[in-house]
Amino acid sequence: MSRCNEDAVMLWTHDLQRLELTPPEWFAMLDEKERVRALRFRREHDRIAYVAAHALLRMVIGKRVGVEPSALIISSDSFGRPFLDMDECRGIDLSLSHTKGMVAVALSNAGRVGVDVEEVDHEQVPRSDLAAYGLSAEERGRLESMGSAERSEAFIELWTAREAVAKADGRGLSLPFSSIRIDFSASVAATIEGDDQPSRHWRLWREEPSLRHRLTLAWSGERGEVMRMKDELPLY
Repeated sequence: MSRCNEDAVMLWTHDLQRLELTPPEWFAMLDEKERVRALRFRREHDRIAYVAAHALLRMVIGKRVGVEPSALIISSDSFGRPFLDMDECRGIDLSLSHTKGMVAVALSNAGRVGVDVEEVDHEQVPRSDLAAYGLSAEERGRLESMGSAERSEAFIELWTAREAVAKADGRGLSLPFSSIRIDFSASVAATIEGDDQPSRHWRLWREEPSLRHRLTLAWSGERGEVMRMKDELPLY
């Protein structure tokens, strides 16, 4: 990856909370498939978030490899995980996430990376059947002992961590979330494949990109330092 430190895990976010319409300049950065998908969203805030995430991804990669954002070839594997299908982008792993009011993009040359950002919506946090969300017995017990607001925060932290790990792993929602073990005290996670033994380890990094949003970044191996990058998506 040009113009970045060795073993870098870079993170960008863009706050959309005051935006009411999709800027046409962002839409113009997308390829034909992305434009078609963007037009299928029925709610404007979903369309804005989708377009912003993909435009931000294209902008930050394009600047670093010297290619126009709209000319980048971004494909998806059988699990729907995006990858850069260009020789000049070899060694760059990527992840993006979007929710109402916020988008996040991560690039890494230190191994696999995954990012997830979620809006904190207390009405949407489940109040029962937490095992269905992959939480361990210990995690469920801890959440059930909390008050409503604290419980919502704790659930969102656990959920974004599992989403980030699943994205970095590459299997996304096909990976059983119950196989992901989270240790926030050490900022690490592991995926368990069989015989209750960790098959892969992940490092975690968390932040609050706004008062209404929570984010977790996950990446593989012992290498890689997080570089929090300045927003590069133009405002209109």
